[in-house]
Amino acid sequence: MVERKTDMLSARRRGRAVAPSSALMLLLSLQSLFSRASSYRTSSSQISRAVASRRGASSWNTSPCGDSIIQSSSQLYSQKSTYMANDVVELQYSEFLPPSTASSNTPVIFLHGLLGNKRNFASLASSLSTQLQKPRPIYTVDLRNHGENTHDWRPSMSYSEMARDVLAFMDKVSDLNNGHEKAVLVGHSMGGKVAQSLALMHPERVEGLVVLDIAPVRYYSEKQGMGGGRGGDDSGWKAVEEIVRSVAQIDLSEGGYLTKRDVDAVLRRGMLEDPALRAFVLTNLEQRRASGGDESPLRWKIYWDGIVHELDRIAGFDVNDRVMDDSAEETELTMRQSDVQYEGDVFFIHGGASRFVRHSHISTIGTFFPNHMLTTIRGVGHWVHAEAPDDTIALLKRYLDR
Repeated sequence: MVERKTDMLSARRRGRAVAPSSALMLLLSLQSLFSRASSYRTSSSQISRAVASRRGASSWNTSPCGDSIIQSSSQLYSQKSTYMANDVVELQYSEFLPPSTASSNTPVIFLHGLLGNKRNFASLASSLSTQLQKPRPIYTVDLRNHGENTHDWRPSMSYSEMARDVLAFMDKVSDLNNGHEKAVLVGHSMGGKVAQSLALMHPERVEGLVVLDIAPVRYYSEKQGMGGGRGGDDSGWKAVEEIVRSVAQIDLSEGGYLTKRDVDAVLRRGMLEDPALRAFVLTNLEQRRASGGDESPLRWKIYWDGIVHELDRIAGFDVNDRVMDDSAEETELTMRQSDVQYEGDVFFIHGGASRFVRHSHISTIGTFFPNHMLTTIRGVGHWVHAEAPDDTIALLKRYLDR
């Protein structure tokens, strides 16, 4: 579930197994399935057959479904939605304007994953802003306890709380976008769960939803038995927890850390051997412009204490402050899931080498999102947008321009 910097893994794309013809046929499939009238209702079996007929030898088939950057201002959030101003974090953001600023189309908001930040989607957002046939303003935000939100670290970060942060951000920028109160949400990993929670909490505010390699389920660090929702979870969440807990133990005020290289050397010694992942984690480390006295010359741009404390919540899924994963009692969970649903078009993009979206998750996805489609980019892992940026942009263009 950890987010990676977009440009970091481009060298690994050579092993991808998506043939141009397959990608083209998939785009045609998207255009056909998502270009229906507002009364569009396609059954799971219909879309499953449509995707299967176009993707051919897919490993498993599922049911469906201007480049200028403007940093956030300090203006107060408007109160168009039901939340208290002091309960939400004023999210810092970047804005990517289309070549024509006269766009009347709904904006797009990108939500990063755990340990990520708004810069992770900067390259993709910049490219997308110039390629859409229907120009849209595009935003990338720092989610709660990440990035430039150092002004307001919080001890809690449920998905409901993070969704309200994004909702407040939508209220804030609506006046900049011809009064648009809706947005298309694109979320990866943890950000994908935030986007799903928001769509289920306020479906009237979400025009569309794209989820990158995550399901609305709980992930486990240990196997919880054989079969069922808890059985055999080998998604990689255990590794995520270990990374977070290990790096969080590094105390910058001790140990004589003067530069990022000093911290990198500690991570390299058995804590985090993958150089690309180390480089990604270190994007959360900032060199202070000036330090004095006992103050460390380095600081984390991430709230480790809050994240470590909330790892169990991040592993799960909640909507409207209610647990919506299988850690809840079965009868109560069934009742809760039946109360929330988003009927808009939802597009899940899954990395073929990732284990974060499994066949056992499809029924839960269908319960929450009856009009969804899921496609697989073969040969890529959890960071689909980083390992396959061109394919991700092509799929996003087709969805947004449908």
